[in-house]
Amino acid sequence: MGKISITKEFSWDMAHMLSDHRGLCSNLHGHTYRMQVQISRKNEGLLEDTLHSDGMVMDFSDLKAIVQRKIIEPLDHAFMFWCDTNDSVERQIAELLRSSGKKVATVKYRPTAEEMAASFFDDLTQELVDSDIVVDKIKIWETTTSFAEVIREV
Repeated sequence: MGKISITKEFSWDMAHMLSDHRGLCSNLHGHTYRMQVQISRKNEGLLEDTLHSDGMVMDFSDLKAIVQRKIIEPLDHAFMFWCDTNDSVERQIAELLRSSGKKVATVKYRPTAEEMAASFFDDLTQELVDSDIVVDKIKIWETTTSFAEVIREV
């Protein structure tokens, strides 16, 4: 038996810095991130059982609305600030931006593509917990040739 999934792609621009990193990424810099979100239904029966009665896993516009609200809007054109950083400059940058009315997205993890993928996977899984939709995969490109992904364990 097969399973049908859908995937929607998103992008946003965001700045961050990786304190204590040995390379250039310890400096303030930004990326145009690209993300794919793959979802499916929990049903594990016949192929047609993996679709809603309307013939869809989920309407693409509904998936877009959820991802836009939970992830894209808070992060687009923001500075992602790791609240547990040891870097005083990173803290000063975040405070200066905040006090100037600029967009700062404070997170509890080091702002790497891997940590973002894991966090977004958890956030979307929690958002969909009361539905029969599951998040199968989150894939985030930090550059055109580098990505991180989280795949649901079956």
